[in-house]
Amino acid sequence: MNCVKCNYLLWDLPDNRCPECGHLFETTDYAFKPRSVHFICRACHQPYLGTDFDGLPYPRRFTCVSCGDALDAANLMVHPLSPDAVAEPTREGTPWELRARVGTARAFVDGLARLATQPGEFFRMSVASSGHGATLFSVACAYIAVFMVAGVFTFFRKAGLINWLPDVGAWMAMPQGLVLLAAIPLIQIGWNYLFGTLIQTVLWGLGQSGSELDHSVRAVAFGSAVLPAVFLLPPVGLLWYVFVVSCGIEHYQSTTRSRAVVATLIPMLLAANVALAVTYAVFY
Repeated sequence: MNCVKCNYLLWDLPDNRCPECGHLFETTDYAFKPRSVHFICRACHQPYLGTDFDGLPYPRRFTCVSCGDALDAANLMVHPLSPDAVAEPTREGTPWELRARVGTARAFVDGLARLATQPGEFFRMSVASSGHGATLFSVACAYIAVFMVAGVFTFFRKAGLINWLPDVGAWMAMPQGLVLLAAIPLIQIGWNYLFGTLIQTVLWGLGQSGSELDHSVRAVAFGSAVLPAVFLLPPVGLLWYVFVVSCGIEHYQSTTRSRAVVATLIPMLLAANVALAVTYAVFY
């Protein structure tokens, strides 16, 4: 069981941080041969065998039979039962997480393409404990979405199809437009945390104990890859957005697909109702 960054051996560590390079990891980032290692409660050192397909404890979240602590397989200490026990990394990182080596532009384009077409594969590759860059990725996607929408509106206006709308290009050059552009990072980050918190609340309501807010926020941040579709093709784009975010919730929170979809969909329906109420109040 080696660190994916520096190859340091990770058996019997007091916490899930590589002592050599400081890289955070989760035990569930690795697959083991069933019954080849002990997963140990950090509070009382009660050992458990891994019996599922990936050699991990099943279920992933349970109560310690010795001390009664709520345990999550992602955070358990790992002790090999034989000298030849091995652990294969299942989440070596996406190109975006490895952008220092791959190149930022190439990694960003890969992330956009993979999240739009194969979100499950993207999140499967992602290291669950590595939150670095998710916010930057989402802000960049937000800017791309805004400029794409502005470009489409400008094209249709010049074609004479929507002359009744103001000139978006000219408006964005005005002080209020520049203020909006400058505020995009704050708006996007605020949305990441608001939507992530709502998803987390639903997960807690569904009995998903041990789930972490940061994981939900990361899933929302990476879901920003399809923001252009959300703005330009609202019905299809919104469903696409829910699908991508729910894939992230499923993988990061180690939950079922149905629970992830419900946790993502309920806040979106709530937001839609609020938007309808505001629209009704303003125009009627």
